[in-house]
Amino acid sequence: MKIIETNLIGKEFSFDLVDTLLHDIGFNRGGMFDYDWAAYDYTLAGSKIGEYVYLRIFTTATSGVIERSHCTVKIEDVCITGARYHEGLDFRKKIETPLVNEAKAILNKVAEGLDVPLELNVRDADETDFENRSGLRPAF
Repeated sequence: MKIIETNLIGKEFSFDLVDTLLHDIGFNRGGMFDYDWAAYDYTLAGSKIGEYVYLRIFTTATSGVIERSHCTVKIEDVCITGARYHEGLDFRKKIETPLVNEAKAILNKVAEGLDVPLELNVRDADETDFENRSGLRPAF
């Protein structure tokens, strides 16, 4: 797992803007949302044996309710993580440099769409990062 420290974290935007932009870029929200949060995954790699690598953006609602008008969301977390079909996220998966570079390019598109000059640092996750992200909804 790689943690992406970026100036996008902590910024608030209209839910409609974020949701539309991320879907247009190729992120998938699917059923990963509730009234007060939404997670978006961009598939960086997949395999026939069900192993994947995702760029994940996690948001929380700061006003209103997800999928309702006038909702505002804040970007809380950005990371690159592995996943296994029928097993869930694999935080300990080694993330190769080409996938990190692809994630950076995707985040540049996100930042451009949000009209934010992108700043980011990518680091390896540590034990605390694994613990904070052990559930569907990370604890911050």
